[in-house]
Amino acid sequence: MLNVPLSNQVASAMSYSTADSPSPGPLSLYSEYQRMDIELRQPDTMQNSHWHGQVEVNLPFDDDVTYLINGEKVTIKKGHITLFWACVPHQLIDTGHCQRMAIFNLPMHLFLSWPLHKNLISHVTHGMVICSRIEQQLTEHEVARWQADLAQQHPEFRQLAISEIALMLKRFDLLGWNSLLINKTPKTHPHALSKHSLFYVSQILEYIAAHHDQSLTIEQIAEHVKLNGNYAMGIFQRVMQLTIKQYITAMRINHAKVLLSDSNHSIYDIALTVGFNASSRFYDTFQKVVGITPNKYRKQMQAYLSDKVPAIMESV
Repeated sequence: MLNVPLSNQVASAMSYSTADSPSPGPLSLYSEYQRMDIELRQPDTMQNSHWHGQVEVNLPFDDDVTYLINGEKVTIKKGHITLFWACVPHQLIDTGHCQRMAIFNLPMHLFLSWPLHKNLISHVTHGMVICSRIEQQLTEHEVARWQADLAQQHPEFRQLAISEIALMLKRFDLLGWNSLLINKTPKTHPHALSKHSLFYVSQILEYIAAHHDQSLTIEQIAEHVKLNGNYAMGIFQRVMQLTIKQYITAMRINHAKVLLSDSNHSIYDIALTVGFNASSRFYDTFQKVVGITPNKYRKQMQAYLSDKVPAIMESV
């Protein structure tokens, strides 16, 4: 089935399993693992290193903290935002006197869909750790508000928080950042991902980001990165903790959300634009992933934005 377009498979082949976990149901793109998560708490040291497929953002508010990332100590200064792809093994080893720290886990498909500079994206997807040059770009109050909004049942609140976090990272990018760690994965760590795996997954991510709105097959992706199809699927799932098919659908749904909010294009046109071959398949997939129909999502977001934009402009 490697040559079957992925957009034709999403309704029937979007589940996966590992030896340690049961298979989620179809279209479980926003499982607990893939949902955006924010914590605001006193940090704890970690007994062991761990890794996951999300982009992690850390901000200690009242003291420095130190991580062991890929075998190297990385100190995050208080008030500075630090960003890294958490598929590299990392362990918080020293919390100092920090009592309050913000920890964001951002799904990679969201991160790649945001209007960030290519240089920042490249640093993150190649395993580097980057830190803001400027202190205190973000307050505890803002983090707590986003945390509350993401817990809301209404999707417009969750979308608003996601949009504001994207703008926060855009500001982080524009104000400048430094690289703290060059991609270097120690071979001795039992859960370490090889530089080989990270390199190929980063190439797959870049290819999907550029072509998710087209008809895509595993065969095309594997050919682009010069790998066997099954091997490409295997290393991608190990690093990202979701399948290539799930990831592509997530990218397409995020693209559709933008078009639904910012344009008056028909549902059919949007379905084709983001890579679905039929509006009915798009409609069904969108509702399963987002929880409401595309039309309802559009009405809610456009109504919300029309109410909020004038107030935002007045405050600028």
